Amino acid sequence: MKACFFDVDGTLSAPAYMVNGQMCIGMTDEKWTNYLEEHADDTYEYCSEVPKIKEYALKRKAEGAAMIILTASSGEMEDGAKKKFIGRRYEGIFDEYISVYHDLDKVEVIKTFAKTNGIGLSECELIEDTYSILLKAVTEGISCTHVANIYAT
Repeated sequence: MKACFFDVDGTLSAPAYMVNGQMCIGMTDEKWTNYLEEHADDTYEYCSEVPKIKEYALKRKAEGAAMIILTASSGEMEDGAKKKFIGRRYEGIFDEYISVYHDLDKVEVIKTFAKTNGIGLSECELIEDTYSILLKAVTEGISCTHVANIYAT
């Protein structure tokens, strides 16, 4: 692989957020906006790294792949929180951080990256937990790995 694109939520991050004294894996969009405003860069403080995914990322990095975060985000505040989480839990692994507003935009980002860098789509790998995005990517010729496949090996 020449370039590996990793999702954050549910892939690099095991979701865990403290709401009203209880841990939860998520919330409505409205509550998420409030949570982001309240916790800012510490929004991901209770989230943990995913050891098997980290191991996979380190393997790809050692093989010489460009390592890129490709995540859906609601804006700068969420990006700041994700960047802080990645810096704490995956320090030194990733070369670039790209965010999109909609998950399906990831496919176009990868296609543009491949064209700009003169590499084939099959040399780009998307590592993701959302099956529908992977289906869209694989039909475009992008190599895809669902997180479940990493656990299955």
